[in-house]
Amino acid sequence: MDKKSQFIQFGLGMLGYKSKQDLIENLFIKSIYDTYNRIDKNDGIENDIRDRFIYDFYHTSTLLKGLINKNILFVNWEKWVFKNVEDLGRTDLSFAISGFEFIIECKRVKNSNPKYIGDGLIRFINKEYSENESFAGMIGFVVEGDIKRVCSSLMEKCMQENYIESEFTHLKVDYAETSFNTTHKREGIVEINIYHLFFEFNMV
Repeated sequence: MDKKSQFIQFGLGMLGYKSKQDLIENLFIKSIYDTYNRIDKNDGIENDIRDRFIYDFYHTSTLLKGLINKNILFVNWEKWVFKNVEDLGRTDLSFAISGFEFIIECKRVKNSNPKYIGDGLIRFINKEYSENESFAGMIGFVVEGDIKRVCSSLMEKCMQENYIESEFTHLKVDYAETSFNTTHKREGIVEINIYHLFFEFNMV
């Protein structure tokens, strides 16, 4: 194990988690679902919906608030990332501890919106986001259409993009009914494992 991996493993252990995947599923994703149960579920622009989550993380979340206030965990949004010499990108949301960052791309989804793939998943496959990480996430804010159908349709489309069947793709987060996991081949030896989470924001 190299020094960076040792450092990350030490940090995970201090927080009480066995691995990056354990941290992601039992802190980050669990917190996202916990927050969703509290926040306003009306439609809105993408950034407005995302910001409802962020406000709750900082002010209400029993799982995250203390870690954020103590500067142990950093929640970032609208963070610039260098894509190439001509272009910069901005990630929608990320959770970071020293040595590790879990980046999430958020999309406002009407039925099976193609932007979920073209302006979302592809950015991870092409290493525009999470270049040096093996885990990332996507959140679909479903504002129109049946959420289960949206989830199923987008899963089929994601499986057409450098998809690899893996142990990760067969896992299911217990409390995440409208979700799925995908693994994708990228240039080089590092694959990317993506958590796809869907939430309804179509109350009137």
